[in-house]
Amino acid sequence: MQKRILIAATILVSALFIAFVFWRNINSTTAISHDLFALKSPQRVTKIAFSPNNTKLPFLSIEKINDHWIVRTETQSFPADTHAIHELLYWAMPQLQVKCPVADASKQTVTKDIALNGTKVIFSKDNKEVHTLYVGFPTPTQDATYMYFPGTERPCEITVPGFIGYLTPYFNTNIQLWRSMFMIDASVSDIKSIKVTYPNQPQESFMITQVHDRIELKNLNNQPIAANQSLIAGYLELSKTLAREAGEPAVINNSDLAVKKITQSQPVVVFEYTFTSKAAKTITIYPMDITAGETYSMEEKNGKLKTKETNIYWAKESGDPILWVIQDIILHNRLKKLSDFTNHY
Repeated sequence: MQKRILIAATILVSALFIAFVFWRNINSTTAISHDLFALKSPQRVTKIAFSPNNTKLPFLSIEKINDHWIVRTETQSFPADTHAIHELLYWAMPQLQVKCPVADASKQTVTKDIALNGTKVIFSKDNKEVHTLYVGFPTPTQDATYMYFPGTERPCEITVPGFIGYLTPYFNTNIQLWRSMFMIDASVSDIKSIKVTYPNQPQESFMITQVHDRIELKNLNNQPIAANQSLIAGYLELSKTLAREAGEPAVINNSDLAVKKITQSQPVVVFEYTFTSKAAKTITIYPMDITAGETYSMEEKNGKLKTKETNIYWAKESGDPILWVIQDIILHNRLKKLSDFTNHY
């Protein structure tokens, strides 16, 4: 009981301290120009830190290390989605524009909500802060976002010219939404080997090894197989990336029992990679128990849309407990069999 009271008191003190600092800043008089919130030199940024004022939400940082973006919380670290980062840095942030400061009638309410529930966002270069702002919630019309710039007298409604909507999702602290969708992302030269195993057709399984400029096809008994070198090289090039669907993990991941049922079933195919510069990785593809595949549209030569059916699968990466969704349109050309290489030789 005493422990619970101590935790509650700690949270309350933290919230009050954040509110105090915020209120102190908001009573200053820095002028509000139309582009005050905009990030002027996004290319300089090497780190973005998201610090929610709500202590129940996780702190999150995105940092550029050796030209690769990494997203982190206190307990997790993953390669980051460079597209999402570029959207924030090069589209949203440079264009932030003050629609209007909040009215006197709304000032207290908006200020209080940002102080307690907003997110402090710090953009840094080599750990030196270059731009900071507080991001709040959408306006009632949902065509702008409440934000506060340190040192100004009140929060403002912020928009991006030509964009109708609110910007809060660009500043979320859900690490899963910042993760790279590429389960495999490597250069061809970094791949030492790829082993492709079909549990239901072991005779069609194979391995491609690469030593310097020599590429070799082998069966599962490690015996070299004569094959078309162009086809092998083409498969290696295709296999340097493998992307799952973007977004949050599927609902199935909320049930350990449901996940276990999938991972204990027979896989469709297993991809095992070894690399020259990083740890080995295994991607296991499982069937998805659905009646029919999703549909997607593509254009015929005459410009008319035609509808195709595509199967979808579960994909699991070694070291990651999450089941991700992956589409047949991504997998299809990677599902080569041993005979596909030897029949063209």
